[in-house]
Amino acid sequence: MSVGVEAGIHVFAALLSLLSLSGLLALLYTGSKDKKLIQILAIAAAIFVWISWFTVIPVYTQEYGVDKGAIKSFAETIMAHAIGMETKEHIFYTGLWLATLLPIFAFSLDLESESTRKLLMWTVIALIIGGILLDALGAWIGVSAKLAWQLMAGGG
Repeated sequence: MSVGVEAGIHVFAALLSLLSLSGLLALLYTGSKDKKLIQILAIAAAIFVWISWFTVIPVYTQEYGVDKGAIKSFAETIMAHAIGMETKEHIFYTGLWLATLLPIFAFSLDLESESTRKLLMWTVIALIIGGILLDALGAWIGVSAKLAWQLMAGGG
């Protein structure tokens, strides 16, 4: 996998989004009335998810192709791409749109309404679970790429 700056920014932005989402979940779960902070965290989460998305474009379009070829060359690693990357793409796009909806919900719906809070809370929970899954799948793909390169070099 890429060791470039863009990969680091991608992961850092994703972690910041999870941190923002965790704070937002805490506010919603405890029944906080701080409308402004809820809105700020919703915006922050969306911005960090979009930054994560934009910064991974060069990794995926320019660098992953070489790793993908290596990963798909071995029975031991092919599932990382066939299942891991394919699943990761679907979770990432779903999360991108859910994160985009968060500030829309936070600014357009009544934050004192129980149904709005539940909608926001379940959206945030889905994003956090998705973020954890993305991290795990990314680790699987990264380890599989290293293993594939090792196998290509005769290390298996």
